[in-house]
Amino acid sequence: MEQSENLYLAPVTLRQANDFAAKHRKNFRPVPQDKFSIGCAADGKLMGVIIVGYPRDPKLNDGQTLAVHHICATGGRTAYGMLYGAAARAAKAMGYCRIIAFLPENISSSGLRAAGWRCTGPAEGSRPQAPKKLRYEQRLMVRHRKLEELSI
Repeated sequence: MEQSENLYLAPVTLRQANDFAAKHRKNFRPVPQDKFSIGCAADGKLMGVIIVGYPRDPKLNDGQTLAVHHICATGGRTAYGMLYGAAARAAKAMGYCRIIAFLPENISSSGLRAAGWRCTGPAEGSRPQAPKKLRYEQRLMVRHRKLEELSI
């Protein structure tokens, strides 16, 4: 992995994020829909992307929660922390109360922990043949707001 000290955040479309991830990951299936995607770049070259959308698990999809669907970076460990932190800040600015990510046990969680996320334990419903996944979460707001209370 190439590491650069000049990383900065950059806006990316879902198509750009999917293309970057497909180029750098084996067996990547494109994410069909997102809420937002963020990239990080160095010297005008895209070094990483994060794709955030609604949780796939209906129990977690309460309208106040977002989930990281995919993250891919070639800019070293700094890029992961930068992308996780930017995703949490963007979700908070949009009014969401929580953001979650699932990570296999055998993958380092240093980027998540550096961005202020905490492990909330094993993911429910993990397939037995797949590596065990841990659930990480960051609370963005203390109080949940009901959508029915909002008048438009």
